[in-house]
Amino acid sequence: MAQYTNLKDYFQHEHIRLIQDSISDYLRHDVQISETVIHSLVCTDDDAEYNAEFEIGVSVRPVGVTETASLCFIVTVKGNIEQRFKDIEVIGVRSVGNDSFPEDNILSQFILPDIPKDKIESIGNDLYGFCAKNGLFVNYKLYIEKLVSDGMIHFAPLPNNCLGRVILSESDVEIIQNVQTEYGLKPIVYTIHATHGTILLNYKKYAEEMDGGLRITVAHELVHTLFHDRFLKLLQLLGEEIVDLHSSTESFALDENMTDIQKALCIAEWQANELAMRLAIPGCTIDAALNTAASCVNNNYKLTNRGDRNQACVIVFSEIYGVSCYVAKERMRQMGYDFVDGTIIEFDSKPMPPFIFPQNTLKDDETFVIDRENYERLLRKSKDFSELINSGRYIYLGYVVCLVDQKYVDVIINEDGLGFHLTTYAKEHADECCIKFAVKSVYNKCEKYINYGQTYLSSNKNELLQEYEACISDVLKETINSFAKEDSRLNSTLPYGDALAYYLFEDNKETAVQVKGENGDFSYEANRIIDDFAERTSLSSTMIKKYLNNCSTPKLKTAMHICHKLGLNETQSREMLKSAGHYIDAPLPENKVCRLIFRLSYTQAATILENWEACVKHFKETTSESTSLSKL
Repeated sequence: MAQYTNLKDYFQHEHIRLIQDSISDYLRHDVQISETVIHSLVCTDDDAEYNAEFEIGVSVRPVGVTETASLCFIVTVKGNIEQRFKDIEVIGVRSVGNDSFPEDNILSQFILPDIPKDKIESIGNDLYGFCAKNGLFVNYKLYIEKLVSDGMIHFAPLPNNCLGRVILSESDVEIIQNVQTEYGLKPIVYTIHATHGTILLNYKKYAEEMDGGLRITVAHELVHTLFHDRFLKLLQLLGEEIVDLHSSTESFALDENMTDIQKALCIAEWQANELAMRLAIPGCTIDAALNTAASCVNNNYKLTNRGDRNQACVIVFSEIYGVSCYVAKERMRQMGYDFVDGTIIEFDSKPMPPFIFPQNTLKDDETFVIDRENYERLLRKSKDFSELINSGRYIYLGYVVCLVDQKYVDVIINEDGLGFHLTTYAKEHADECCIKFAVKSVYNKCEKYINYGQTYLSSNKNELLQEYEACISDVLKETINSFAKEDSRLNSTLPYGDALAYYLFEDNKETAVQVKGENGDFSYEANRIIDDFAERTSLSSTMIKKYLNNCSTPKLKTAMHICHKLGLNETQSREMLKSAGHYIDAPLPENKVCRLIFRLSYTQAATILENWEACVKHFKETTSESTSLSKL
């Protein structure tokens, strides 16, 4: 059979004579017609028995008339998809104005269900009601064991990137079953004849590794069996005999360059993804399950920290539904429970302590958490955000962007080296110190093909899955600008040695006046102060005297160390650094370390100076190189 791009193309090639004859009958042969062209096709009705009805927009030209415009008609046809439209018949013809055809789309071209985004929750609840009525739920959990015992689910040697597959036409397939032997359970490969609706699951992922995404994958395939069997029959009618639907580890994208069939497959997978979450964790059951989880945590967990209780609640909630805690968190956030944003967080594959904030702090599309890839992308893309980070007033902690202040940022040394973390206070007041991000799903250029706002993920890892935008208030922008103006007013003209002498001997006014004798030698009292400072800084007295005599200037790390030991504030330190030839407003990692030191406690600053290289490395890893260089 020839392959057709869509159902409109199929009717144009397979049933155009039937349509043309029906128009001739409608015109009662008063006019002979030719050049019959199908312009649009809209599915107006379809049912579970594979019956479907369509309105087809058709234009014809009267024979022998060259100046007259085409005649336009709506032809209504019906037939059975499973019978490959061998029973196709015309049930109505009506004349319409020129080009007044009903607007078609991919949904109609492939008999895909219409799932408006604002109706997804109610459709998910209906789907749950149907499955629960048929015994596919026990308490809150999708009843996997029943599906297995009924022979609807089998584990199979699927490719690594294929999580599950639904069989929509009878075929022989390989499955894997664990068989008890004298040496214990052993996986044995069998071949079975799979019927329509059989679900195959990835054996390695779900039977061996016991991945927590099992129920989501099963729900995904159930959606295909309930919503897309007519779509698959239609694909076979169009000549795509081997096309199937499956749950994949890979994301997908709708692209203008795709064929209509590829676009339809993307939409079908999107629908299954969206409804799978709502079937495995039905919206109509969430409030009751959350109350159960909260009671369980209160009665069985001795937790005094609210963040820990919130996180425990998410974990218990996930156990109630038999899904992973990451899936549970995503679903709860979908339903408007913003507290979950501070729970179940990992950084470099290590769990991070949860944080909290007042209820309703975040809108549906907002978050405090941003991964490294999107953080770096935002640095490159947003001038405001880049300036915010480069100002040194905020620091990226691997999952949140936090205001630099000893009240909010801890400097910790452990077996992993130097690290920056939220303080206990910050973890209880994230709204005070962490930047919010608006998360926008990336709309595809092909949105015109569908009649509801929907988003698509990308299979290209270099493309956006989601777009983050920092919620930087006008007040915050003004504050950053004021800092920049204040910094620009610093204008040290003293040589470094004179500036150092001023602060080093500041508490000894007489020594400060008579530091040196006529031959440039330091006085006894000055030498005593220099030796004492040398011991405190681990610098040599000889080197300090070279600085005082303006024979040498220290490198940045040493200059910062001297400022710290002198107990200078930011303005004083900047003057000293400028005297030594160091201008720290350029967004280089070393400069960011200096600006960080200014905003932390004396003890925290000492820790950073002792671990200078590790801190510089941190900023190298959390700053886009292109962004830094563009600011020099």
